[in-house]
Amino acid sequence: MQQRSHARASVRSTGAAALSALLLAALCACGGGGGDTTPATVSAMSVLATKYGAPAQVTVTGTHLGNLSLNAPGCKNVTRLTTAPTASTDTTAYFSCTPSGAYTSTISGVTNGSTVGSTTLTVPPPIVTMAVSGGGVAGNIVFNLRGNQAPITVDNFLAYVNAGFYDNKDGKGATIFHRVIAGYIVQGGGYTVTNSGTLPAPKTTPFAPIPLETSGGSNLQWTAAMARQDETQVGTTTTATSQFFFNLKNNSGVLDPSTKTSGYAVFADVSSSASVIQAIAAAPCTAIVTNGVPSNDGSCVPVPNVVVTSATQTQ
Repeated sequence: MQQRSHARASVRSTGAAALSALLLAALCACGGGGGDTTPATVSAMSVLATKYGAPAQVTVTGTHLGNLSLNAPGCKNVTRLTTAPTASTDTTAYFSCTPSGAYTSTISGVTNGSTVGSTTLTVPPPIVTMAVSGGGVAGNIVFNLRGNQAPITVDNFLAYVNAGFYDNKDGKGATIFHRVIAGYIVQGGGYTVTNSGTLPAPKTTPFAPIPLETSGGSNLQWTAAMARQDETQVGTTTTATSQFFFNLKNNSGVLDPSTKTSGYAVFADVSSSASVIQAIAAAPCTAIVTNGVPSNDGSCVPVPNVVVTSATQTQ
């Protein structure tokens, strides 16, 4: 009897040791006790990109690619893909990123601080085509965007375009050109229709305001810039949202951030659309009334309204 008891105790001891070993192995497999740190190798890298501001896909083949990251200065929001059919493995890795700030840039694969592969991302300069009609005006305004100069401002504008904000694809009303100052500017992108000089409440914007960007160029004639609040009144330059304006003349001396504290960020050239913009400026216009008082700076709203009927990223 006593001998059999010793045998049972020995079995219990052996079983406990085996269980401990299994638990330790499980912890190691989950990363609790280490993992594969072997440097990645890359046999091929490629990128599929359609246009500026639209997600691009980077495909990498090689070994130990779980230890690979991407350095992509011209492509923001780099993300490793993990869902079929682009689920990354140790031999084929997929990444997405969004071209921004450059039209040609290098994407590099990095492992343990060393570059092990690269590919070139190339996209054409972005273009937005905005169709307008009403008030005797009909035509297209073409924005040749300066994404390589003013990426924050351009990315913001494209976000509004592609969300359907300007032309009622969001179902919340098409925007109008709501402010004209003769010989100075034409402004739009913030209000829906009105039949008088009294503007409705501005359309609710779905994106956060962006900071003032000073690298887009000067407010020369036939450029587009972002409207925003004067920071001397609100205490910040981070107020630009959806509204933009066209310079009807050379306003660099009064509207550039380098020459005026409350300057405005240029983000596009619209010179090929000068005739359409001139037609908006010449349309019948009613003085803007705020709290029952007409504007004292010559601001007026075209009535009948000039409405954005479509806004599309065409390149």
